[in-house]
Amino acid sequence: MKKFKVLFVVLITLLLSSCHFNPTKTATSNLPKILEKFHNPNSGKILIAAHRAMHTKYPENSLAAYQHSIDNGIDIIETDIRTTKDGKLVLLHDNSIDRTTNGKGKLKDFTFKELQNFNLKDKYGVGREFKLPLAKKAFEVAHNKIMLDLDIKDVAVKKLVNLVHKTNMGKQVLFFDSDFAVLDSVLLLDSTLIVMPRAHSLEEVKMIIARYHPKVIHIDHSFYTKEVVDLIKQSGARVWINALGKPDIQAFSGDVSSAYSPIINKGANIIQTDMPILLKVYLEKNKLR
Repeated sequence: MKKFKVLFVVLITLLLSSCHFNPTKTATSNLPKILEKFHNPNSGKILIAAHRAMHTKYPENSLAAYQHSIDNGIDIIETDIRTTKDGKLVLLHDNSIDRTTNGKGKLKDFTFKELQNFNLKDKYGVGREFKLPLAKKAFEVAHNKIMLDLDIKDVAVKKLVNLVHKTNMGKQVLFFDSDFAVLDSVLLLDSTLIVMPRAHSLEEVKMIIARYHPKVIHIDHSFYTKEVVDLIKQSGARVWINALGKPDIQAFSGDVSSAYSPIINKGANIIQTDMPILLKVYLEKNKLR
């Protein structure tokens, strides 16, 4: 697994050093187009979710990766929310800062001010400095430009919902958690917010539809069948699935069609990926965006 991760980083670095992509700058009017597609699961258009923001040029979950996602016309940023020692909401996937910063220790043991003494690790540039960002700042970057999928890692639900309201982000965020009790808490605070439950079987999909009538359901490849997809779409929801890992690596190696077409052909209409541009180019070529 370690060798696989190292190879992945090397491949990304080679891609960035050998290829150039001219981003299409997005205006504030782009969000309505994204929302229109999101709320119409039968449109035939596939939405792209950038895993931990678009981190093929900037550190994951950084403000720069957010802006890079927006500049390149991606539809959704998946991002991770955690809480510092002094109660600040920040973007961080792991429960420690070891992997993603030049510091060491558990996030919850640092105040936000203390965290600013560290830099996010930057695999792609020399002499650049990026700091672990406040969720509030990230929401301000994304406001009226792109949807966010908030992966609730370690945060009081009420505090996160209050921040979403304070930054006027309610219409453009998804609240994601595998724990249904967490999603129930979100909806108890505001029933108009959008939750994305994760299912692990056909039976769970049925339960989720009856319980939430959601706009989107996250499923896994282990039960990615026509029956599941049809059931979700007939309920008026979108089907979210990941292309992380093997499909993304295969796409990066040059076999984009073989990597993504099996996922697309089964009917998912939101795909989360570490390679948003490769997927975007493929979807546009096949008139699926």
